[in-house]
Amino acid sequence: MSTIQPNHPTFRVYPTEQAVAIIRAIAEHRWPMTTNEAFTLRDQFGWKPAPDDGRYFVTSVSSGNEDGSIGRDITDRSLVSEISFNLSTAFRQDVPPEIQAAVQSAYVSYVNALNSLYGAGDAESDQTVASTQWILPSRASVIISATRGIVSAVVESPAMLDLTEAEQRYFDEGGEL
Repeated sequence: MSTIQPNHPTFRVYPTEQAVAIIRAIAEHRWPMTTNEAFTLRDQFGWKPAPDDGRYFVTSVSSGNEDGSIGRDITDRSLVSEISFNLSTAFRQDVPPEIQAAVQSAYVSYVNALNSLYGAGDAESDQTVASTQWILPSRASVIISATRGIVSAVVESPAMLDLTEAEQRYFDEGGEL
């Protein structure tokens, strides 16, 4: 684990190699993934399950709060729709400049490493969030996002991409909300 700046000993960020290894283990897992398989991965990474519901967990970069979750598929509750987790400690307000710089540096490093593995991702940004998405040959997707005070990741199941594409087709054909 990297600690940034001695005056911010509570800020932690996964080293690029470790973050990429975690992302790959999830994204390149056989899909569909069962909830129990997701729990095995969670435990393998040393993430601590919430006492009342193991689908929520605390990562090793957390300040002690639950900062990750395992989403369930809406059509089969035994399957996983996504796994989301922080790649850094969350600074929500009054983000010091050195933390902002560390977050952006980590984001760029993660994106570069994943671009090397999966090809150029689809990047988007606005004034508050930068994100990059990769769609793998399995149709699982990886999304890395950064704000001024946090870097996070979401790995979505192929079924989520199928759902997104079906929704887009509906609207492309004139469907309305």
